[in-house]
Amino acid sequence: MTTPVGSLAVSATPLAGVSEEEWSALLRSNATASAFSQRAFHDAWWRAHGNGAEDVSIAARKPESGELLGYLPLMRRPDGIIYSGATLHIDYGTVLLTPDSGSTRSTDGVSPADDAVADALADALLARHEPIHLMRLRPADQSHARMVAAIQRAANRAGRTATYDAEEPAPYIDLRWIRTLDDHLDRLDKKGRHEIRRKVRRGEAAGVEFRTSEDLLADLPEFIRLHRARWGDRGLFTATPKGAEEATFMRELFARASGDTITMLMARNEEFGTFAAGLFLRDAGAIRYWNAGGDAAARALSPGVLLFVQGVTLAISEGREQFDFLRGNEAYKYECGAVDAQVMKIGVSA
Repeated sequence: MTTPVGSLAVSATPLAGVSEEEWSALLRSNATASAFSQRAFHDAWWRAHGNGAEDVSIAARKPESGELLGYLPLMRRPDGIIYSGATLHIDYGTVLLTPDSGSTRSTDGVSPADDAVADALADALLARHEPIHLMRLRPADQSHARMVAAIQRAANRAGRTATYDAEEPAPYIDLRWIRTLDDHLDRLDKKGRHEIRRKVRRGEAAGVEFRTSEDLLADLPEFIRLHRARWGDRGLFTATPKGAEEATFMRELFARASGDTITMLMARNEEFGTFAAGLFLRDAGAIRYWNAGGDAAARALSPGVLLFVQGVTLAISEGREQFDFLRGNEAYKYECGAVDAQVMKIGVSA
């Protein structure tokens, strides 16, 4: 059912109700969105993990033309709570809003006093009178920030409490004004940069070479093997129904993602063959280090450090402003020079 909200038409619209062309056009206008906002991630998630979840996403359109102006992917889980769509297996959520929202600015010239598209979506969301838990929100994503502000306004109008908190850190390396790997390593303390350079030299001496996968689907079984070798029962691809879902998710994603979204780097040498692989995501703002695996037998070659060096070098060569380690506060990220950004969440009680 479509409900007029101001000058907009807002309706419950599952993923199938938005064409690929509409999604792509709206995503292009969201310059600060991450790679996880590509439709391919959502298609793959619903195909692999959608059992037990209901797609309760909301769209805002122009009433006359039907042009898509905003889309808020949402899912209702068996616990009765509405969550950000697809986020239980994706590092950052998706909010897509057209920049031309009809918003006016407050006296500081920065904070929106109102935001037509975001406000319409937030009002429709809260009109359901269900508990809401939107996760994996990035303050650096302008549409995320606008949606949070709109939900807070809508909650205030409805006399409900919106709680906005940090979910977990997502360490990253700021690469602005960095032109070479050494430029970055020189920012580390003496011990840190010495260790990374020593491990790189050891890899070179052992004849380690890297290649970029030219066929992600063909190389997926090797990636799964290496991931299992590294993580075992703590990893994604376990010998369980959940592990089978994760493999399906990767297959569906690899089949649908645009050609430059995902880079798989694979390390090999004569002694071990292919012994490590890493997945890196690419968007306008960053190279994002998503996942990796490696043979325990080659641990002495420090495959994690070698993959990091390859990834950050890729980011520098492409002029990306960030190398993003994504969610989690593992020590190695900070040893490589990362600092925290916070991933946020907003909840509204029923």
